[in-house]
Amino acid sequence: MHKTPIYIIGILIGAFVVSEILRWLIRRIVDVNAKKLNVDPTQYSFLKNAISFIVYSVAIMLSLYSIPGLKAVSTTLFAGAGIFAAIIALASQQAFSNIISGIFIVLSKPFRVGDYIELSVLHRGTVEDITLRHTVIRDIQNNRIIVPNAKINSETIVNYHLNDERKKEKIEFVIDIASDIDQASTIICDEIAKHPEYLELLNHHSQIEKLNVRVIKIENGAITLRAMVGSEDPDKAYEMHCDLNYSIKKRFDQEGILFAKRAGLLQ
Repeated sequence: MHKTPIYIIGILIGAFVVSEILRWLIRRIVDVNAKKLNVDPTQYSFLKNAISFIVYSVAIMLSLYSIPGLKAVSTTLFAGAGIFAAIIALASQQAFSNIISGIFIVLSKPFRVGDYIELSVLHRGTVEDITLRHTVIRDIQNNRIIVPNAKINSETIVNYHLNDERKKEKIEFVIDIASDIDQASTIICDEIAKHPEYLELLNHHSQIEKLNVRVIKIENGAITLRAMVGSEDPDKAYEMHCDLNYSIKKRFDQEGILFAKRAGLLQ
């Protein structure tokens, strides 16, 4: 019985040490990544307080359990605390998952603010903000897509800015079988070459890639022509693609190049 006070003091001292270590770790992680995550570190002080509350609650119940006359009370408290902890864990599981995922995104850097990424067909655009819980993506229609960080960590990410911002854009036209292939190819090359966003890229041998128009398919009275066109970044590549659709269509009309009329031919 005389060892009980020493045992209780040891538990309380241990609880204090564990609480301070855990609080320091949380403070360290949040402070280091606060600027990258664009958040105020003080907003997450509740995490540190919650950790301290849990640690000290366990310490108090262990202390009560060490006193023979209070074992029944401490057992009841342990049971109640277990149920309470389970409820809290279930309620906050997704929130904590998003927070941890946000920290991992900053540390592993699969993308940064300003990068153009693709998560799926529906989630594509420029990363505008990364918070502890969500990533904000701005699509080409200027909509803000709010994606939970936990979802991002489970997705395959295509980052068009990770190493090289330059992008090849696929330009395709399906013309009528009676149209002149050489004339159509010349028009396509002329319009691409004079576009201000067109960028000559280097091949694996460090030589400038020649601008080519290839015949991809001939079927059902139609010819599919394709050119791979380089630009500085995905945004400029998209704008260039739209401009070329317009200018090449105008040239085709002037030169008598006909598009295939049958439905279902466009890829």
